[in-house]
Amino acid sequence: MSTSKKSVIISNILIFVIGTILTIWGIIILVLNYTGGPNYLSLIGLGIAGVVMLIVGIVNVTTYRFRREKILTALKSYERVSLEQLSSELNLKEKQIKDIIVDLRTEGKLKVSFEPGTGDVLVLEVKGEAPVAIIPMSSSGLPEHEEKYKDKQKPKDLTYCPHCGSIKQPEDLYCISCGSYLG
Repeated sequence: MSTSKKSVIISNILIFVIGTILTIWGIIILVLNYTGGPNYLSLIGLGIAGVVMLIVGIVNVTTYRFRREKILTALKSYERVSLEQLSSELNLKEKQIKDIIVDLRTEGKLKVSFEPGTGDVLVLEVKGEAPVAIIPMSSSGLPEHEEKYKDKQKPKDLTYCPHCGSIKQPEDLYCISCGSYLG
């Protein structure tokens, strides 16, 4: 699990715990019909703040899951794509996309590798299926988004880690990306 996913999980847990405590506090104040003067509104306000925090937590979880599915769906259409293109297509920051891709790769839902020279995403599998590139072709016969990479096309003799999809050398015993035994 990446650091970004851990921080998302921890922050959401904190939001849910604090939101639940504040909501329960507000309900207790309402049920007991506490009328202790001017502090009454502030105590009710804490309950309302708790409800708002619970709603924010639910929105955070839903948004994160939506982004993951959005990235998986987009990567089904590419064998190779730049983070810049994904960022503009999905309206997400490149760092968000990279972090989610790493999380999905760790979970085994995605087999991708990042090209060392350009940082492009090389997609091998999405949810166990090879990507289907349904994209416009340029006059040279290459997909339009790969036209600028035609001199840098990945060689066909490369081998990949069966666990994470990273490029490996024939003499490697362990994957440099995920550490899996390759022998």
